[in-house]
Amino acid sequence: MPFTVEDLALTALVHILPRSRYRLAASNDGRFQSFAGNTSRIAYRQQGATPAFLLFSGAGQNPHTAAMAAATWADANWRPNAIQRKVRPGVVVVHVAPGNQLTPAGPVAGAAVPAAVWTVDSATGRVTTEGRPPGSPPASEVRRAAASLMRGVPAPSLGELDLAEKGVMQFRTAGAPRWLSGIAGLVLFYLAIRYGLSGLLSLLALPALLGDSGTPFYVVAAFATNALMVAGIVFGAALLFNFRNLASRTPGFASSAPARRNLTWGAYIAVMVGLAVVLQGVIPALERQNIANAGQGDYSHVTATIHDDGSEVYVATDGELIVDLTGWPTNEWSVGFKSSNPSVLELLPDKTASLVTRPVATFHAVSAGVARVDASSRDGKYTFQLRVDVGSP
Repeated sequence: MPFTVEDLALTALVHILPRSRYRLAASNDGRFQSFAGNTSRIAYRQQGATPAFLLFSGAGQNPHTAAMAAATWADANWRPNAIQRKVRPGVVVVHVAPGNQLTPAGPVAGAAVPAAVWTVDSATGRVTTEGRPPGSPPASEVRRAAASLMRGVPAPSLGELDLAEKGVMQFRTAGAPRWLSGIAGLVLFYLAIRYGLSGLLSLLALPALLGDSGTPFYVVAAFATNALMVAGIVFGAALLFNFRNLASRTPGFASSAPARRNLTWGAYIAVMVGLAVVLQGVIPALERQNIANAGQGDYSHVTATIHDDGSEVYVATDGELIVDLTGWPTNEWSVGFKSSNPSVLELLPDKTASLVTRPVATFHAVSAGVARVDASSRDGKYTFQLRVDVGSP
């Protein structure tokens, strides 16, 4: 059903005000008299790097004239200062009227700052949002408001709009205390320098590690902790710099109760420090324990496979080394084995009675020393080499 510019403004602003931190201005506000006559509702946001106007014009009003005047005012008044070194103002005028009375949508040429006119057909609900000046509100909110009104949902009351504007004031005071933000900033800076790059690499490698069933637990834990560290650093930086108004929308961090905000920030810092402790203390301890457990293994019966090619193994004196190359293609199973130092590592004769010669050889550790096992397929396409240290058990 058809709706008015006031209906659309109320429906859209109830959501836009608290989420995008716009404020309302009265039509008789002396600051905005140059364009108040061509607008039905004036909303503005003057904090931050992208201050903006959101104006609503109805039938019989000139949205382009309003946009030009608002852009001139924004250019003259929203200037860089000692606190905000870079300022990029923007102006959006939403023109609500029947289709035959709408002006063309799109950027406004010649405006002092980027400005655009969005149009809403009050008879059909069709919305055109061409142009995105700095600080523009979400176009989806305008579309959602038009669709809601076309379904017959009544527009919010002025009381609801007033409550939404009060929510802006609450959100504006939702920042963390300066001392707590300073501590969080220092922690983030240290963690970014110490763990940032390694965490990013861990994030890229983690899927492959999780897919490999042979990866030790402590290795997966280290990579997962590094990935969580990167996620925490990015999240904390987004909160401190209020990226996309995140600090005003995140539960706990945006609470109007100072005690809850402080508790949330404290918990965040504790989690980040805890991740650092895991990386610096817990993971190395697990690694040392794993090495110690490996050192207590049985070196009297050692098996090497194709995955050990180019590596080194330890075998106790009088022990046994089995080299199993069945991982090679079966058409390459005609393999010759030899020991570089038979006085240290002796190749035992094949005792299997199989008609198919399997590429498996058994070596006997004769005496302490170093030897090398060499193996190759008959055509030389596949080769294998293993360094063997023989010592006391």
